[in-house]
Amino acid sequence: MEPIRESNKRLLAEFAVKERKRIVELAASGQLVELVRMAEQLGVTPQAVLDAEATCRIFSLEGINGKLYPAFYASTRLNRVLLEAVSSRLDRLPGASKWQFFTTPRLSLGGKTPIEALEAGENDLVVAAAAAFMEG
Repeated sequence: MEPIRESNKRLLAEFAVKERKRIVELAASGQLVELVRMAEQLGVTPQAVLDAEATCRIFSLEGINGKLYPAFYASTRLNRVLLEAVSSRLDRLPGASKWQFFTTPRLSLGGKTPIEALEAGENDLVVAAAAAFMEG
């Protein structure tokens, strides 16, 4: 295996800085929340959130002070069981990849994000989009 070139190392470092900054912004805006707050919003224990994460039903992103969870999991406009099922289909992808999936508009969903499509009841389309996302 070839060593990583210096120019590529710099690009990776710049990307990591941008990603950390974006996570801080998402947390400040309330789109990502800490474990205890996620548990409170869901009406479960923090251990239940961790158990759901261990089985890929929810995911987290790494914040400055620990894990941060997408606030959309606590949305009353979404069917949480279905949302968790879609997250499970994304299996062990990194949290940042799952965040990208759920929050990026998709042509296959008519330009909606998967979250917007789930809110609109387009469940089968979102499941198909998740399968396509996994296939790459």
